[in-house]
Amino acid sequence: MILDEAEAARVEAAFDQAQLRTRAPLVCVLAGASASRDAEFLLGACILALATPLPLLLFTELSAQRIYVAQLLVAILAAVIGALPPIRRWLVPKRWARAAGHRAALAQFVLRGIDRSQCGALVYVSLAEHYVRILPAEDAARAIPHDQWQAAVDEALGPLAGGATEAALTRLAQRCGDLLAGPFPPGAAEDPLKRQRFHIV
Repeated sequence: MILDEAEAARVEAAFDQAQLRTRAPLVCVLAGASASRDAEFLLGACILALATPLPLLLFTELSAQRIYVAQLLVAILAAVIGALPPIRRWLVPKRWARAAGHRAALAQFVLRGIDRSQCGALVYVSLAEHYVRILPAEDAARAIPHDQWQAAVDEALGPLAGGATEAALTRLAQRCGDLLAGPFPPGAAEDPLKRQRFHIV
């Protein structure tokens, strides 16, 4: 589980409190990963296993049974190693991970309806890629400079990389609430209590 029930409740409460300070809808999405690469790693394990017999046939005198056992062991070992999150992070280029995170954040931006809001913001966090993105709607992007959004992201990356997911999300809620409260103070334009603010996907 990404967060236990108590941690998720505290993060939800932090976004509730941030939302009360602004009329701009503020939504957070926490994902275990931006994209599943199970198929790619399984394919890699299969290719490695298929390539195993050739050098054994050319350079050894092992029996067919032993080569078959070696092939199975290579497939299993490659699949197990490829399933480990640190290995996956090391093998997947950072550019690919960031691109997957960006695509997932854009999809959530539309799915959660922030694109229909002129002043809202989406906070997207992906644990597998250690990726944080804040996507402001049009008016919010105009009213708040990009470097202020980026400062909030940079502040969250340290705790997130250290495994302090709750602390990172709580701080993101506070910072985004602070940023949105100035140009978009609480008002009747949109009732923030009608919108769910924290999602785990």
